[in-house]
Amino acid sequence: MTDSHRERVTFLVDGFNLYHSVCRAERVLPGRSLKWLDLQSLFRAHLDLVSRDCVVGEIRYFTAYAYHLAHTDPGKIARHKAYTRALTAEGVQISESHFKQKVSWDTRSGQRFLTHEEKETDVAIACAVFEGAATNQFDTVVVVTGDTDLRPAVLTFCRLFPRKRFLFAFPFDRKNKELASIAPGSFSFSAEAYAKHQFPERVRLPSGKVVIRPAQWSKTPGGDS
Repeated sequence: MTDSHRERVTFLVDGFNLYHSVCRAERVLPGRSLKWLDLQSLFRAHLDLVSRDCVVGEIRYFTAYAYHLAHTDPGKIARHKAYTRALTAEGVQISESHFKQKVSWDTRSGQRFLTHEEKETDVAIACAVFEGAATNQFDTVVVVTGDTDLRPAVLTFCRLFPRKRFLFAFPFDRKNKELASIAPGSFSFSAEAYAKHQFPERVRLPSGKVVIRPAQWSKTPGGDS
């Protein structure tokens, strides 16, 4: 059967939801650094959980760079960008949102302090789901997250596009029963799957340049992000 007759599957990835899952997996599999994760390889290895006859179409990775740490921890931004560059080597599209400053309170001391939180990712993913469905870019969309904020979008999608499927691929240790109940056929990634699907140390970009795994993301993690 040709690709034009196979089920087309789009993957949309909540980058920070997946990142925290990877950090958890590193604690479960001590001695292994798992942050250099090859998403294309990981998703292809799980296609049989989506359909017996399907093909990966678009993969979009939604994230935000912590530019507010540029003076205190510039290495974090550099590692993050090295990873997204590696992802683009295999055709993954990067969708960038941003961090927004907000005022928080210490409930013990009553002191006010400034923090930063990622904004717009959930909305951006929901928009991508509906845009892809409306323009017939996929037959099935798989959203990689365990975030319940997408629940209303799933219910609306299923009502408006009954001939298309919505699945969750839950990151390790982030399965959500509520989301699984409204998206039958959803599945989870294991910590072992993360370990199996890592990029090689050096990844060649389409330009011919090479991006190298950050030294901090060695085989033995030291708690660095």
